[in-house]
Amino acid sequence: MLVRTHPAFANQHYRDMELQSRVASASPHGLVSLLYEELLRALDLLTATAKRGSAISGNPHHVKALSIIIALDSSIDLANGGDLAGVLQRIYRSAVHRLNEAARTNDVAGITELRDAMSEIAYAWAALAN
Repeated sequence: MLVRTHPAFANQHYRDMELQSRVASASPHGLVSLLYEELLRALDLLTATAKRGSAISGNPHHVKALSIIIALDSSIDLANGGDLAGVLQRIYRSAVHRLNEAARTNDVAGITELRDAMSEIAYAWAALAN
């Protein structure tokens, strides 16, 4: 009997394999850049699903975005990061608050604003990674 797999599952499998390969070969700046890519993707998917009527709170993309922001916050080297480390820490903590507030009120515009702010930081990190 031939087992058929939905194309979306195959696509996700290959995307996961590509991501694992990129993580294995990335520099420290490259790893942070990858986290930002995944954060932006999660926020985009969260926005799309929310616009289709899904609740933001409890949405898997909300959970993923929140986890990534917390990971970025916990990876800050406060001892060696200087003033930038403190600024990033405040940004990440504000982002967690904003994301949770948007989830509580189902505020799609709030997610879009957060995504725009995070994309600017992501752009700077991508420049460092290259």
